[in-house]
Amino acid sequence: MKSKYIAAIDLGSATIRGIVASVDPVSGITVLAVEEVDADDSVRHGRVQNAREASERVGEIIRRLENNPSVAPGHISAIYVAQGGRSLISTHANATIKQGADAEITSDTLAQLHREARYSLASDRDVLVIAPRRYFVNQTEVKKIVGAFGNTLRGEFTVLTCSPENKRALDRVNIVSADQPVRREYVTRILAQTEMALTDSDRQRGVAFVDFGAETTTVAVFREGALQMAATLPMGSANITRDLCAVLGLSHDQAENIKHTRGRAVAARVNIDAPDAESREIINLISARTAEIIANINNIITEAGFKSADLPAGIVIAGRGSRLNGFAELLESSLNKMKVRNAAVDASIASECDAVPAEHFTLIALARYAAAHSDIDCLLFPDPEPELHTETEDQPYPETRQPEGYRRRQVSDDDLLKDDPDYDDTEDFDDDTPLDDIPRGNGDDTRRGILERLRKIGKWLAPPQDDQGTDLDS
Repeated sequence: MKSKYIAAIDLGSATIRGIVASVDPVSGITVLAVEEVDADDSVRHGRVQNAREASERVGEIIRRLENNPSVAPGHISAIYVAQGGRSLISTHANATIKQGADAEITSDTLAQLHREARYSLASDRDVLVIAPRRYFVNQTEVKKIVGAFGNTLRGEFTVLTCSPENKRALDRVNIVSADQPVRREYVTRILAQTEMALTDSDRQRGVAFVDFGAETTTVAVFREGALQMAATLPMGSANITRDLCAVLGLSHDQAENIKHTRGRAVAARVNIDAPDAESREIINLISARTAEIIANINNIITEAGFKSADLPAGIVIAGRGSRLNGFAELLESSLNKMKVRNAAVDASIASECDAVPAEHFTLIALARYAAAHSDIDCLLFPDPEPELHTETEDQPYPETRQPEGYRRRQVSDDDLLKDDPDYDDTEDFDDDTPLDDIPRGNGDDTRRGILERLRKIGKWLAPPQDDQGTDLDS
């Protein structure tokens, strides 16, 4: 695997963020630059609402990333775009292939089974992911399917789908660099997040992942090593902000500031320990809305058929909404004391910028997922200009590089003449020697050859003459 660069962008309901990272097969992933701008209602509930405004904000992200010293003079030629939103939901699908006789199951056979699962869905929704849950060969469950032999292959799948409008809305967003369209690849956000946040042990034992965003909250459940279900709620931490604006008459920025500095979510809202009546009201508002969101999270999990005992690895939370004071504690107490922990960024990922890893968990997860599942290099660099060398007294023009061990031979004026058969090395001539005193040799050709050599080394500049003394150049 050669070194490459990854660029990714996440169009969220509150902010639009972008990242560039380098991927080295030895040293791993290094975050080079992270940028973000306010979405400003161009994205609602995880879906692009105004393509023109979203395009302008994405363009600003691209310019900032490319102007970062760690990225320049590179230009973004490809980018990974997070895909999800309020309409994301999972469904189950089954597919069966009969081979007619015992035959080896190959990767092509497995691909055919996945296609059959896709075709079995009578739906006009976009299929994002077909995630296998279990495989059976001749009615026996098999963990490693490729290489097994059998005449009947059956698979059970969890399929993630979303509204076609989600993808069409993302396609309308113009992503350009240096006046050229940028190639885009889509990544399902929840898969990238869970690949970094969850361990193999979590997936095997049973775990719920909750992405608590601004206007959406996505829940995914893993058990027995596979994705079992996923769903998205059309509510998030922005609902809390709007409650504060409506009840307390605050601006959006004021409400956001109060939510994070003075607000917290608590289980019991009676006799709250708060310094004044306004603080108690703030906590009451935040706790009531947070409790409603948590109740919906619990409802998604239980309706999918899972109890707290089925998820011994607990709940892993991510998203900016999850940093609300008291959210993790309220979630834990509301879901039968299930253990709750914050999603962490892979410790092996380095950074050359000042970005706080926890604040950019989703972006880093996207870059990590793209690095692991694709060979696309997202940056193009201009060809280096040839180095121009000016000879100076202190720094002469560099000599042509010779093979190791080569010893340069010093060329003298005599060396240029020794090849001539009439050259007599017993005689020396200086710059003041008259031309008539130079030996004529056997003819004009020999004499002319001597004079041409002498003129090349710059000692005699007089034109050659014939036997009568007439200039040959005239």
